[in-house]
Amino acid sequence: MSDSLKRLTLQVAYGHKATETRYIRWLRAQGVNVGEHVHIYSPWTVKIDTQRPWMIEIGDNVHIAADSSILQHDYSWSVLQHMTGEILGSCGKVRIGNNVFIGQRSLILKGADIGDNVIIGAGSVVTKKLPDDGVYAGVPVKRLMSIQDFLGKRRSLQIEEAVSLVKEFERVYRKKPEKELLREFFWLFEPRDTDVLGSVFKDVLDLDGQWTHSVSAFESSQPQFSSFSKFLEYCEMQRQKSNEQ
Repeated sequence: MSDSLKRLTLQVAYGHKATETRYIRWLRAQGVNVGEHVHIYSPWTVKIDTQRPWMIEIGDNVHIAADSSILQHDYSWSVLQHMTGEILGSCGKVRIGNNVFIGQRSLILKGADIGDNVIIGAGSVVTKKLPDDGVYAGVPVKRLMSIQDFLGKRRSLQIEEAVSLVKEFERVYRKKPEKELLREFFWLFEPRDTDVLGSVFKDVLDLDGQWTHSVSAFESSQPQFSSFSKFLEYCEMQRQKSNEQ
């Protein structure tokens, strides 16, 4: 299916949820406070409650994965109404700070207040305040570690996970991968004298307007392998070691 036909099909099937751009524009038109560089993946699967749009605030650089929901009210009062006749509303503001990742199938409920620099694991349920600079997951959500501890963990796992990616690609496709397929791991092997403007990794460096910040960090660091071919040689050595064990 061509890209244009795919876009048309999505538009017909999902309307304002066909793309993240259309969905975000629609949310803002309803009155939801949505910041800049917000990404909603598979937006047709994501539910953002607009019954009272002023009760939801989404900051800058927020990534919301597929099948997630953000709700600022519920109808639990309907059960109480049947019991006593009373109508006791249930509503609470939801605030999502800046630089936040919400994992797939997460549920953000009324009263949730998510701080800045926060990662929420897939399938989590958030009902309370989550302080800045943390990694959270679970039902209900719990703090797992600080964002600085997570940064250290991710740095330490880069080689291991990149090698696994290459090994599985070679097992499935019986050939070496092109370096573009390791677009999130190029820090390991791309020479620092690379012309980043013409680099195949330009879009990664420029994610959410981070070009200057990321290029500066890239140029001031050193790769762990002198080239992509040296990295592939290392992957082969690791594969052979695994076969010998």
